[in-house]
Amino acid sequence: MNKYGIRGISKMKKITVASIAKQAGVSPATVSRVLNHRELVKEETIQCVEDAMKELGRRLGRREQKGQTKKPIILLNIPGVDNGFYLDVIKGARISAKAHGYYLLLHESPLSRGTIQDFCELIVQVDAAGVILLNKVLEESLQKISALTPVVQCCEYNEHANVPYVSIDDFKAAESATQYLLSNGRSRIAMINGPGMFNYAVHRQEGFLYALKNAEITIPRQWILQLPEISYEMAYAAVSRLLKSEFRPDAFFAISDVFAAAAVKAVKKYGFRVPEDIMVVGFDNIELSTMTSPAITTVSQPRQQMGYTACEMLLEIIDNPLTEVKSIVLDTELIVRETA
Repeated sequence: MNKYGIRGISKMKKITVASIAKQAGVSPATVSRVLNHRELVKEETIQCVEDAMKELGRRLGRREQKGQTKKPIILLNIPGVDNGFYLDVIKGARISAKAHGYYLLLHESPLSRGTIQDFCELIVQVDAAGVILLNKVLEESLQKISALTPVVQCCEYNEHANVPYVSIDDFKAAESATQYLLSNGRSRIAMINGPGMFNYAVHRQEGFLYALKNAEITIPRQWILQLPEISYEMAYAAVSRLLKSEFRPDAFFAISDVFAAAAVKAVKKYGFRVPEDIMVVGFDNIELSTMTSPAITTVSQPRQQMGYTACEMLLEIIDNPLTEVKSIVLDTELIVRETA
């Protein structure tokens, strides 16, 4: 038992087949057989290699063993289930996990310094074969998790950590959406942004401002509405305040379709027309974007593909621990509907 309250964690370092072999006193080829074809290895040798991995600070994440009755588990951590964006990401990951004989276990919680120990204990408790993270996690916390089991980051990611991820180019997507509004003659563009702790909020704001700068347009600082969570009610109230002023925006770029739907409602409430008077562009292309009247023009993310790809990447790491899995950036698309 160490300072994190978890058995089997020692130094948080990268594990290689060579280091495991050295610790266990066996050949690298034997370690590879334990990882990939354990049915060919004697039980005492398997135990020796597993003990070595635990001593080095990493639990063995592996596929279903021959004769094992319980399916292995992939643990998927999300910030919260109330954001509809995550539903398709989860669906994609579940499709991949099921196809490979894994259970997908959801864990809903932000991962901060105060909660990371509980999450690590959960990994040990369920004997997770791997973890998919949809939260942005500190590098030191990623090291603790990686010491226990293979990890892939999805959507949100820490670019400074040596942990693969699958995501989109939020900067480029936001820049393109803003350029679209500019090309339609809009110059007084406000932004409805989300929690600044997330990469997507930071990068989308940077892309938005970059497009405005290139067009030599400046906006009042208060036109960047920084909201603490993805909340329809908060967005509606924030947009309403801007619409009450004499100098008001002629367009809104929202980093979420939830925000965009709230903006459409507020604009109509105050007697303006969408898109004739005020245009609105959202982000995510969730089902809500087609249910508003008018339907929302939005940046479409390949949500299901991100979840599926993240799980496939994780399974590749589980099956082939020595394989270098590169991060993947997927494309987005602006879906033009009725609000812009």
